[in-house]
Amino acid sequence: MIRKASLPAAVLLALPPMALAQNHLAQLDPILVTPTRTAETVDETLASVTVIDREEIDRLQPKSFTDLLRGRAGLAVTQNGPFGKTASLYSRGTDSGHTLLLVDGVRMGSATLGSPSWQFLPIPEIERVEIVRGPRTSLYGSDAIGGVVQVFTREGDGAPRARAHLGTGSFGTREFGAGISAGQGDTRYSLSGSHFQTDGIDIQENTGDRADDGYDNSSFSGRVSHRLAGGAELFGSFLYSTGETEIDVGTGEFRDWTDYGHHAVRAGIRGPVTDHWRSRLTLAHSRDEAETFYDGAFDSRIDTLRDLVTWQNDVLLGRHLLTLGADYREDRVQSSNDYARTRRDNWGLFAQLQTELGAQDLSASLRQDDNEAFGHETTGQVAWGLEMSEAWRLRAGYGTAFKAPTFNDLYWPGSGNPDLKPERSRTAELGLRFTGEGVRSDVTVFRTDLEDMIDWAPPPGGGRWWIPQNVDEVRIRGIEWETGIRRGDWSAVLAFTHLDHENRNTGQALARRPDDSLRLDLDRSLGRWSLGGTVLAQGRRYNDEAESDPIPGYALLNLRAAYAFSSQWTLRATLDNALDHDYVQVRGFGDDYNEPGRAVFLSLHYQQ
Repeated sequence: MIRKASLPAAVLLALPPMALAQNHLAQLDPILVTPTRTAETVDETLASVTVIDREEIDRLQPKSFTDLLRGRAGLAVTQNGPFGKTASLYSRGTDSGHTLLLVDGVRMGSATLGSPSWQFLPIPEIERVEIVRGPRTSLYGSDAIGGVVQVFTREGDGAPRARAHLGTGSFGTREFGAGISAGQGDTRYSLSGSHFQTDGIDIQENTGDRADDGYDNSSFSGRVSHRLAGGAELFGSFLYSTGETEIDVGTGEFRDWTDYGHHAVRAGIRGPVTDHWRSRLTLAHSRDEAETFYDGAFDSRIDTLRDLVTWQNDVLLGRHLLTLGADYREDRVQSSNDYARTRRDNWGLFAQLQTELGAQDLSASLRQDDNEAFGHETTGQVAWGLEMSEAWRLRAGYGTAFKAPTFNDLYWPGSGNPDLKPERSRTAELGLRFTGEGVRSDVTVFRTDLEDMIDWAPPPGGGRWWIPQNVDEVRIRGIEWETGIRRGDWSAVLAFTHLDHENRNTGQALARRPDDSLRLDLDRSLGRWSLGGTVLAQGRRYNDEAESDPIPGYALLNLRAAYAFSSQWTLRATLDNALDHDYVQVRGFGDDYNEPGRAVFLSLHYQQ
């Protein structure tokens, strides 16, 4: 992994990781930082990864972040209706709370629900997404059982450049945004804002009111870095999203909605201590805020706040790279509900060694967490890679991971169980990667065993009311395959996933995970025109773990086109669900969550 870098290891160590991550991905082998917390190329990594850059985001024209992830290798997404409604991401069949979300390195998500608010991430503020499948708890701590999704906001590069967009479409949808960025000399910066609003659709016909359930999102992001004399660099970033999403819950006499906030901010310093030692200190804060109203009246407020401190040191020892770090996290809850406890902290120490032995690459990582709520937890991971030829690369890995019980699990008024243990997992995988001229293909087989899974069950000593307990054991086996091809004016990306998942206590399948899924993105450039389409196919799944409520599979066709009037102005159009297919992703309280039919969206973009 160090030997085969497109840049020498000493150079990778000397450059800021975020600068490397912004390497404009026009190259076949982009640089990523999420799998190991250090810079490495996609071809070198011993993890199963997907990288989505801004060029691909512009080409696909997704209306939401969940649309960008849906159907990717190893991933399944369900959502309680479109446009800002509650979304769940299942990485390799694990729960939605088993995938860690990072925004510019800042841990996001609700400490009460235990999962991120995937639905609120604003597409216009995103420069790049790195998806890492498989356990990463030994580097990042709790939650990274199924993987890590890291979002990078816009960053400045080169001469000052302005950008803007304006759009409209079906369901009363309208959007606009603008930004400016630059990166010259010792200073780089980016600042942008966007607004998305839609009347939406009625997400449930027999629940709540019969009006359409709208959504709006106002977002702002910024990044800045400045290099000091001697090579050290100050850096900072923020992402702020706020808005309202309407839901169907109450009696139907008045509307139901949630006011939300989704924020991340960080600041720090990084730079060389010696020619072979690079250090980075980061301070960060994140918030997940929700204030809910049923039948037009206030129901509850639950805000979770996180303060984070991370110190990471990367030391180059000949052909070996040693990473040593420590982090501290404090979670706090501010709520109208009377939680038994409203704060807890977690201390973590982690170490990783990456090395090479001829044609083989090795990495090993170990982490110790000390959590105020449940005590100590140790996780580790090992990976091995073999360069079989210039084009073929074999890899294998094994890792343990855990997820801490949420505040709701431990302290929810009347039903919390403070004696819960963390959920734990063991994952083994074997992967094969091919990289050729204009072609990259990656296939991985894996198995994950989870124990002490938290579910509702009667108290051990008997009692009328069920409480959360460590009762479930789960086995997930699967294969994921992703291939990307560029040939002249054509480009295609194919992703396929097959899962075999089972609750070992009941012998039944896990809820809402399709056994099979496929995604095909096909595009062609024709001078000023570009045309493309996406096919999404999902197999049958069950809405419940009793296998009594099957949800049929479905296939969707989305079409897109773009016309460049000049080097600065582009008109884009999409026809989503082009065949007007009627389908269901999930049911709630016996009632389908509706999905939109055929929809048209137009947008005009300016890029200086």
